Amino acid sequence: MKTKQFKFSCLFLLILFATQSCVVSSLHPLYTDSDRVHLDELDGVWMEEDKTRYEITTIVDSTGLEAKKEKNIPKGMSKEEAFFNGSGAKKKKSTIKEENAFFEGKSKKRNYSEADKEKIENFFFNPQLRKHYQIKIFSEKDTSIFDGKLSKLEGNFFLDIIPNEKCLEEKIAESFMAGLITRTHGFLKLDINGDELKVNAIEYGDFEELLKKKRIRIEYVERDDNIIITAKTPDIQKFLIKFADDKMFNDPKEALILKRVKN
Repeated sequence: MKTKQFKFSCLFLLILFATQSCVVSSLHPLYTDSDRVHLDELDGVWMEEDKTRYEITTIVDSTGLEAKKEKNIPKGMSKEEAFFNGSGAKKKKSTIKEENAFFEGKSKKRNYSEADKEKIENFFFNPQLRKHYQIKIFSEKDTSIFDGKLSKLEGNFFLDIIPNEKCLEEKIAESFMAGLITRTHGFLKLDINGDELKVNAIEYGDFEELLKKKRIRIEYVERDDNIIITAKTPDIQKFLIKFADDKMFNDPKEALILKRVKN
């Protein structure tokens, strides 16, 4: 039986390096814009039995949202121009009528693709897509930072975590391995009940057992006794939904249990 300290190391610290991780990671994320959600109740300080501390904070991307308040921005600059060109861009003034025409698909002045339009609309009209979690983990030997995005798949909450780019750069800045490290995604099933947070990941042994029993068909590669899922996001979601109620994600003996100590 794995100890909780071992579980902690597997879930968070060693996932920094795909070649050392003992949990299954992925090249692609699990989330899409349509299933992204954000629970403010995850914010706060959580503790594990071994006194490892987890600080979860909501980070909001405000790109372009304050553009009209900045002195170097024309007063009539549109939100979409600020979003694509940055807060320092200088463009011709646009009227409210022109902005409405853009979102109604009637604009003749701007040549944005349908994908660009969808990106803008999601960013400005779905506030949850501007939010993500910053997860700081403080143990006796290390401090690590991850970025997390939450999805709700058929009633189950899954958190996609990836090492924070700045934190990772600082850790390996002077290492010869720096150019060979690829950030991979880890998938965590979350069950929150008041001030208790239960976390389960896809561990190597569980995944290997499913493979032996031929219960899964998902693209992956094995490297140095590690498994990295290479399947695209839709197939990842199908896999997670299929096994959301499986022992892999619901074994109380293997779960990481965190208790809230501060909001």
